[in-house]
Amino acid sequence: MELFDRLPLILDGATGTELQKKGYTPGCSMEQWILENPDRLIELHKGYVQVGSDVVYAATFGTNRIALEKHGLGDKVREFNLRLAELTQKAVEGKALVGGDIAPTGKTLEPYGDMPEDRLFEVYVEQAGALEEAGVDLFAVETQMSGREAEIAVSAIKSLSKKPIFLSFTCNAVGRTLYGEKATDLLESAQEWGVSAFGINCCGDFALLERLVCEMSAISKIPLLVKPNAGIPKFVDGKPLFSLAPAEFGLRMAELNSLGASVLGGCCGTGQQHISALVESLKA
Repeated sequence: MELFDRLPLILDGATGTELQKKGYTPGCSMEQWILENPDRLIELHKGYVQVGSDVVYAATFGTNRIALEKHGLGDKVREFNLRLAELTQKAVEGKALVGGDIAPTGKTLEPYGDMPEDRLFEVYVEQAGALEEAGVDLFAVETQMSGREAEIAVSAIKSLSKKPIFLSFTCNAVGRTLYGEKATDLLESAQEWGVSAFGINCCGDFALLERLVCEMSAISKIPLLVKPNAGIPKFVDGKPLFSLAPAEFGLRMAELNSLGASVLGGCCGTGQQHISALVESLKA
């Protein structure tokens, strides 16, 4: 299917928090765990397709060299991206598009940190090149916290692929990035960079999201993406608990759609039932 043949476009829900329910323990490499337990991911992704996801993100969020080196797996970038993308392709069986998921590196660029821009570009080129080789349908550069890092990531992808790029940022309680950047300013920049969709992910404050979507829809020339958490988490014994029920999540997402967001999914704490409720709310 063509990417924006019909809107809204439905994304998947969470990967990490759902895999924790299937046995993954935070602290070890999630990517390695998935490759040792591939049926858990396939089951998860099949479930998203069954309830209506048009796009499913491959479990490649942490497969850049910097992230993998933390687990002594820095030489596995190409292998892990290829194998993880293949698992998602196997799961969706051509019934949904596969997005190559790309995370921020967690490094701070010079002169405020120790990461040179050319080195960061190489890190993103390496991962994006593997995902392009794997045959993903699009790239999802998500949970970004720095406009400059996001620009470098997009530039790296565009240096080797013409496929669509979804770009989304996470934000704080006042709707700004870690570096104080406004969503509308980032949107205007992202449109100049040539991304296909832009928005916010990994935020569970729906009142804030409604305001941001209204502000962005007034100036947006591309589809707006919203992939929120299942509400604002409460921490119990150091673990986040997401309490927003699927039905309420679906209703709040339908409201965001009415305000201008047209690429919709779920992030931390959301699962198959949340995406099903989203789809049903949009039908209603």
